[in-house]
Amino acid sequence: MVRTRIASTLLAATATLAASAQSAHAQSSVELAGLISAGLNYASNVNGKSSTYMGPAGVQRPNSLVFRGTEDLGGDLKAYFLLSSMFNIANGTNTGGPGSLFSRESYVGMSKDGWGSIQAGSSRDFLFDLSWNGYTGAYYAGIVGAHQGPFAGFGGPLGPGGNFDLDRLNGEPLNNSIKFNSANYGGFTFGAMYGFGGVAGSFGANASESFGANFSNALFGIGAAYTSAKYASMNAGRDGIRNAGIGGNIRPGPWKFAFTATWSQNTQNGAQVRAYDTTVGYNFTPTLTATLTYTYMNANAVLKDRHANQLAGVVIYNLSRRTSVYAEVLAQNAAGVGALAQINGTPSASSSRNQTVVTFGIQNLF
Repeated sequence: MVRTRIASTLLAATATLAASAQSAHAQSSVELAGLISAGLNYASNVNGKSSTYMGPAGVQRPNSLVFRGTEDLGGDLKAYFLLSSMFNIANGTNTGGPGSLFSRESYVGMSKDGWGSIQAGSSRDFLFDLSWNGYTGAYYAGIVGAHQGPFAGFGGPLGPGGNFDLDRLNGEPLNNSIKFNSANYGGFTFGAMYGFGGVAGSFGANASESFGANFSNALFGIGAAYTSAKYASMNAGRDGIRNAGIGGNIRPGPWKFAFTATWSQNTQNGAQVRAYDTTVGYNFTPTLTATLTYTYMNANAVLKDRHANQLAGVVIYNLSRRTSVYAEVLAQNAAGVGALAQINGTPSASSSRNQTVVTFGIQNLF
């Protein structure tokens, strides 16, 4: 089976890296890092009423606390780990799943110069790399700029409404996974990962897999990714969500131009959503940046061919290398039978075809 071969290849790569250790050098580092962001949000229509609220998980990026460390094992071999949790800035509670602590990512691995790295645990899949590399609207417009719209029947299990971050661009982990990232070969990188379902008697149930490739240099970048994840709540782990995406950017001088196209399918009910966004940005000064992102999303007949147009404008002023303030305006218009607008991360869908979010906030890295 293809999944068995993938798992065997990843496990073999682990053994190869482990066998490469020559001598241990007691050189290690442990770092505490994170991001804290708070914003005052105004949503024009949430279930028929306007709402003013504080974004519980941040706006530009999720609030997170990160522990990470490395150890030099000799022979260009290193061990590393990462533990990352998300929290609600408004009340300090965890924003991961019930009972979870390090819900953002948690893994341990090894890397070797010229080969790459391999890690085991809970890691974000390769769809997130499209955002990490600055190709997606979500990279510039933040959490509210991710792809969500009048697609409540999509049936995804990642958040309320069934269509939260439906193409995983904001960064969703695959649990029980082994992930390989290649070394950088002249700007080209690639990777693969497999998540074990852990269901006795059914190797493929609840399982997941992801692949990605990227090329980037000083002027432009382009990448592609595919992820398939099955869930226990969907046909006893035999069905799930398939995602594919491609993106790129070009960075001539102070300008930035970026694009992303994604395709998402629920294998249980047949619902499909396609999303396209394009971003233009300009650095007025080293401290002042503005971006404008246009997004178009459309669904298939299962979701009554609903579609949406979205426009997001963001201005960021960097007070220092760690601290920035920002202002953002994002508007969505939905169309189709029974279409109700919903911007990603809002408390609920609009009662109409339109929804607008205005945000003012501050972000600090540490």
